[in-house]
Amino acid sequence: MIFLKKKRRLLDLLKTTVQMIDLVKSKNQSEVINNCQEAVETIADSLEGELAESETVFNDLQTMYDLLTLIDQQQVDLTSELIFKMKQLLVLIVDKLDKLIPVKLNIAFMPYKVTMWDSLASIYEAAKQDPDCIAKVIPIPYYEIAADKTTPVYEGDLFPNDIPIVPYDEYDLVKEEPDIIFIHNAYDQYNSFTQVDERFFTANLKKYTDMLIYVPYHITGFGKLKGNDQYITYAIPTMENIDKIVVAGQFVKNAAVKYGIPKEKILVLGSPKMDAVYQATKNGKRIPSKWQKKLKGKFVFALDTNCMYWANHQFNGFAYVEQVFDVARMIPNCAVIWRPHPLSRISIAHYVPQMLKQYDGLLEKIKNNSNKYPNVVLDEGPEYLSFLNASDAYVSEANSISALYTSTERPIIFPYDKLADDTLWLPESSFYYFYDPNYPWYKIAKNLVNGKDPKKKLRHNLASQIYSYTDGTSGKTIYQEIKKETILKTTGEFK
Repeated sequence: MIFLKKKRRLLDLLKTTVQMIDLVKSKNQSEVINNCQEAVETIADSLEGELAESETVFNDLQTMYDLLTLIDQQQVDLTSELIFKMKQLLVLIVDKLDKLIPVKLNIAFMPYKVTMWDSLASIYEAAKQDPDCIAKVIPIPYYEIAADKTTPVYEGDLFPNDIPIVPYDEYDLVKEEPDIIFIHNAYDQYNSFTQVDERFFTANLKKYTDMLIYVPYHITGFGKLKGNDQYITYAIPTMENIDKIVVAGQFVKNAAVKYGIPKEKILVLGSPKMDAVYQATKNGKRIPSKWQKKLKGKFVFALDTNCMYWANHQFNGFAYVEQVFDVARMIPNCAVIWRPHPLSRISIAHYVPQMLKQYDGLLEKIKNNSNKYPNVVLDEGPEYLSFLNASDAYVSEANSISALYTSTERPIIFPYDKLADDTLWLPESSFYYFYDPNYPWYKIAKNLVNGKDPKKKLRHNLASQIYSYTDGTSGKTIYQEIKKETILKTTGEFK
């Protein structure tokens, strides 16, 4: 099958041959003729089996080869008119091949963690539905890095059954030459927690494709962090290897540009993660069967603690979590789902190993249905959509998941006393605050459980105020835009 990159190479070879024809009159005539004939043979061989034998382009290529042979044997006069006609014939071949060879894209999706597949999933679905595209999913191996050891991990066998997986050791980048590669981790050696195998560093992938696309595995939160820490990705040298970066909103693009990323490299096309949440929650709250016993008929708070939560809250981290759990014991018809970040334990082991025993003990008590934690569910599953959709409200610091949760228009409670308008990209009045002295956590929780939600109207269309394509169309839009850019890039380079 001739994919776009191979088509481009054939057309480039023809272009070079057109230029070489002008050198046939030089003193190195035999060498030039031999190079031209090799080019013609290569093109003809590449087309064999791809085009019908009856296509006149094969006759045209044979005519060109025969003319070159006659010139080499000095059986025809090499006039300027003959050279002009030969170049015309080659241009005709170019035009024919450009029309005969359809634009067919060879696309590789290279996720590394199954929990982060949602950042690429809706793009893959759009690509899979395109008859002019062959899309392959190649999960790549990575390493978990802790203070005392480095552990190799491969999650290819954890992906959903409806996603055909190509084992990474059976995918030959040299032979495949993908037209487009989508990745959701561009950190390479700069990630201190998880690092993809060096074979799949951006610098290595870039050798095999002309369109390396970075779609972040997170969605940028709506908090204006001091020092713009959440944008530090765009200062990493690996960004130079990326052809296009997809960001969720204009405010992210503005920040990336300040870090030196060229404007034309950044596409504001939303996030496939928002697509996933939109699809999962558009029909209202739904509780998976595994949680029905503890959550059915109750108002459910979703508690999220991020990757660095424990390292950043060494003194009050457990106290805050315990206060959230308290409402499940003290307020009737109330429950809590807790989802620690998948890398929490690695982060604790790396930064605050002295907290590991207490952390493991807390998890163990919840798993064993301790009387201290009634109606508390621990979610360590591979996907977070069930966690979000089984909830009525969300308790978390401003982070990637809280950004996604805005699309549900359900209540969000931040563990602060308040936030000033200049610390959020969204109106601070849209949210509740755990430590608000006038409206503290217990009162917030009790009122929400009893149906009192004074900020409900303020959350209408909240996500669309700063994020693009929050209606479930981000992945489709990303695919269409990247396809267009890839084809235009190829066409433009040939011209």
